[in-house]
Amino acid sequence: MSDLSKFPTDMTKYFSSLKLPSVPEIASLMETHKRNLAALAAANKLVFEGAQAITQRQVEVIRRQVTDVTEAAKLLAAPGDAKERAVRQAELMKQAYEKSVADLKEVEDLLRKSSTEALDLVHHRFMEAMDEVKAAVESGTPQA
Repeated sequence: MSDLSKFPTDMTKYFSSLKLPSVPEIASLMETHKRNLAALAAANKLVFEGAQAITQRQVEVIRRQVTDVTEAAKLLAAPGDAKERAVRQAELMKQAYEKSVADLKEVEDLLRKSSTEALDLVHHRFMEAMDEVKAAVESGTPQA
């Protein structure tokens, strides 16, 4: 069982042995964390805006594809012999494929740009934060 009469003295000794940073270093660390949170909020905003741009582009692609399919159906329903219709169908399929690949590349570029910007922001902030923490700890380190 511990002796409670020693508690205040023991705690004082314990905390003084930790050599915690002084108040100015703590304030500096708090500012560092505020900047960290601001950077994370900005990164989240970039990701959200990127997701919105991707969604908007996908809606535009779907609308265009519906129009393209309607036009293709009209062209394929036009009179002509079987050979001409088969050639038209092959051309339409090729065009649809090329447009789909281009659309996928565009969406991929939007996703990559959004992700890269957010990751770069977080990376730079992390590197700055580590420098700030190091400087705060070094400035609060007692000289031997």
